[in-house]
Amino acid sequence: MSHPATQEISVVHSLPGRVRLRVPQLARYPDAALWFRQQLLSLPGVSGVRLRPEACSVIIEYHPQQTDSPELLRQIAHVDWQQQAHGEYEPEYCMADNLVNAGGLALAQFLPRKWATLPTLLLTAPTIQEGLETLSRRQLRVEVLDALALGVSMARGDNRTAMITQTLLTLGEYMEQETSRHSDALLASLMQPHEHPVWVERNGQSVEISSSELAEGDVMLLGPGDNIPADGTVLRGVGLINQASMTGESVPVRREYGAWLYAGTQVQEGNIAVVAERVGEASSTASIRRFITDSLSQRSETQQVTQQMADRRVAITLGVGAAVFAMTRDVRRLASVFLVDYSCALKLSTPIAFKSVMYRAARSGLLLKGGRAIEQLAAVDTVVFDKTGTLTMGDMQVTDVVSFDPQHTWAERLLAIAASVEEHSNHPLARAVVAAAAHHELPHINHGEVEYVIAHGLICELDGHQMQIGSHHFLSEHYPIDFAPYQAEIDALEQQGRHLLFIGLDNKLVGMIGLQDNVRPEAADIIAGLRAGGIQQVILLTGDNAHKAEQLATTLGIDRYYAQSTPDSKVEVVRQLQEQGHRVLFVGDGINDAPVLTQADVGLAMNQSTELAQQAADAVLLQDNLHGVATARTLALEAMKLVNSNIKITEWVNSSIMLAAALGWLSPGASALLHNGTTLGVLLRSLSARKKG
Repeated sequence: MSHPATQEISVVHSLPGRVRLRVPQLARYPDAALWFRQQLLSLPGVSGVRLRPEACSVIIEYHPQQTDSPELLRQIAHVDWQQQAHGEYEPEYCMADNLVNAGGLALAQFLPRKWATLPTLLLTAPTIQEGLETLSRRQLRVEVLDALALGVSMARGDNRTAMITQTLLTLGEYMEQETSRHSDALLASLMQPHEHPVWVERNGQSVEISSSELAEGDVMLLGPGDNIPADGTVLRGVGLINQASMTGESVPVRREYGAWLYAGTQVQEGNIAVVAERVGEASSTASIRRFITDSLSQRSETQQVTQQMADRRVAITLGVGAAVFAMTRDVRRLASVFLVDYSCALKLSTPIAFKSVMYRAARSGLLLKGGRAIEQLAAVDTVVFDKTGTLTMGDMQVTDVVSFDPQHTWAERLLAIAASVEEHSNHPLARAVVAAAAHHELPHINHGEVEYVIAHGLICELDGHQMQIGSHHFLSEHYPIDFAPYQAEIDALEQQGRHLLFIGLDNKLVGMIGLQDNVRPEAADIIAGLRAGGIQQVILLTGDNAHKAEQLATTLGIDRYYAQSTPDSKVEVVRQLQEQGHRVLFVGDGINDAPVLTQADVGLAMNQSTELAQQAADAVLLQDNLHGVATARTLALEAMKLVNSNIKITEWVNSSIMLAAALGWLSPGASALLHNGTTLGVLLRSLSARKKG
C-alpha cells in the first residue's frame, strides 16, 4: 500500500539530474519550508534544493548515478511533517529573476517614460509589497528600506533608477543566496551515502547487489578500491583501510580478523570479507548525516545578536535618511541613503562562517553541532576529562609480573599460566594479560575446566593443583591465603597506581601481575596545548581510587582530580564549576557520560563512545585520539575571530558608503552597487574559511 502523501506530491518536470515537484504540504505548513529544505538536503544523491513555498514548488538537483526521480519521490513522500520545525525562510532567487530584471532595465532605458512605467511598476511591486507587509507587522527591517528606496524613485518618475536599484537588489540577493547554498552544499556532501555495487556471499555463492540492498549479516567481499558500504567486522583476510573520509586521517590502517570497519571508508590494499552489522540508517555515515542535519538548524547566540544588530541599523539608516532629507530636500540623496543596508552582511556572514568551519572540522575528523557549539567552545576556560576511554585507551597493559615462588613458578611461566586461563574471559584485565603473553610469544599451558566467579576471578585445575586468579578481595575472603609476607611489595605497586591481579596455587599466593591504564601518548601534549591556548584549568574525573587518580594527574599535568566519581557526582562537579562562573568543556566516553555531556557548556564525545553519548554531545571526534579536542578549540577561536572581524568590516565600510551617499557623492545605483559588493565580499570571506589550515 502506498504512503498517503505519495498521491499528493507530483512531478511537474523532470530531466536527468534535475526534477521539479509540486508539494502541497508547503501550503499547509508555510513556516516549515526551511526544515523541509534541510530534510531534502540529507537525502542520498541530492546536491541542491530551491523552494517556492507560495507556489508549492520544489526544484531538486541530484546525482543521477546515486538516485532518480521516482526514488526521490518515494523518499519525500515518507517525510514526517509532524516532526516539522518552524524557521524563517527567505524567498529564493534564480538566474531567471535576474534576466527578467535586466529586460526591465533595458525597457526603462530605451522606452519613453510613460511606456516604461508599467513594466517598472510590475517588477518593483513585489519588493515594495514585501516592505509594506513588513512595516504592517511593525518591524523595521531591510525590506522596509528597499521598498522606500524604490518608492522614492517611482514617485519621482525615475524608472531607470528604480530598475537599476531593483536589478542590483535582486542580483545581490541571488549572489548572497548562492553563497549560502554553496555553504550548505559543502555540508550536504558530507551527508551523502554513495550507492555502488557490492559483492556478497549468499547461499554459498558470490552475488553482486546494490549497496542499498545490503542486509544485516551479509558477508561483503571487498578488494582494493572498494568503498565499505556498511559498518561491520572483518571475518577473514587482511587489508589496508583508508579512513580519510571518516576520520580525516590520510594514513591507511591495517585491519584483520575481528577488527571493526566503518561505512564510508575504503579498502586500499588487500582482500577481506566483512560481516555487515549496521546497515542503512544504523550505520556510522547515517549517524553523521543526522548530526549534520541537526547542526544546520542550530541558531547560535551570535547569530541572534547579529540579527538584532541588523534590525537596529535599519532604524539608524531611516534616521540618517530623514535628517539628510530635512537638511537638503534632495530625494535622490534620500534614495541613496536608504539603499545602504547593514542587514545582509551581518545576518548571513555569521552562519556561513560557522558552516565553513563545521565543514573544515568534519574534513579533519571532528563533527561540530552548529554555531552554538562553536561559540561555546571559544568561550570555555575549563576542560574536564573523563579517564577511561578518553585519557586512556580503554584497554590496559601489563607492567609487572612478580613471582613469590620463583623456583617453581618463575615470572614468564606465571604470565603464560595466567594468560592460558584468562583467555577464556573478556574482562579488560584478562585481555591485557593474554596480549602480554602473545607479545612475548609464551606457550599455551594446558589446564582443566575454568570456573568463572562473576566480578571476582577465575578458578581452574592445573596439573592436579587448584589455581585461583583474581582480586585481593577474592583470594583473601574465599580462600585461606596469607598476603602478609608480601604486603610491602603489594603496597609498592599500589602506590604506583597499578591494578593488581593475584595468582594463588593450592591456597598459597604464588605471584601477582601489575597492570596500568594505557594512557594515550598524545594526552600530555594536548593538555599542555589547551593550557597554552587560554584554558585556565584542566580537571580529571575517574572512578579509580585517589592513588591512581593522583598518579595520572601528575603524569599528564592535570590541575585537579576527583576520584571514585559516579555519573551523578560527575554532573555535580560540572554544575559547581559553572556556579563558580566557569565555562566548561567535558570530554567523555560511554553511556554513563550522557548526563554530564548535556550538563557541560560544551560536551565532546570520543570516537568510540556510545550512540547515546554522541547524541547528547555538542561535538563528536571521528578519530580515536585526542587531537580533535585541540582542533575543536583552535577552530572555534578562529571562527569567532572571523565573525567579529566581519562585523567590524561591515560596520566601517557601510558607514562610509552611507556618509558618501548623505553627502551626495553617490547615486542610488552606485550606492546599491557598493553595498551589495561589500556584502558579497564579506560572505566570500566567510566561505573561504573552509579552505584554511
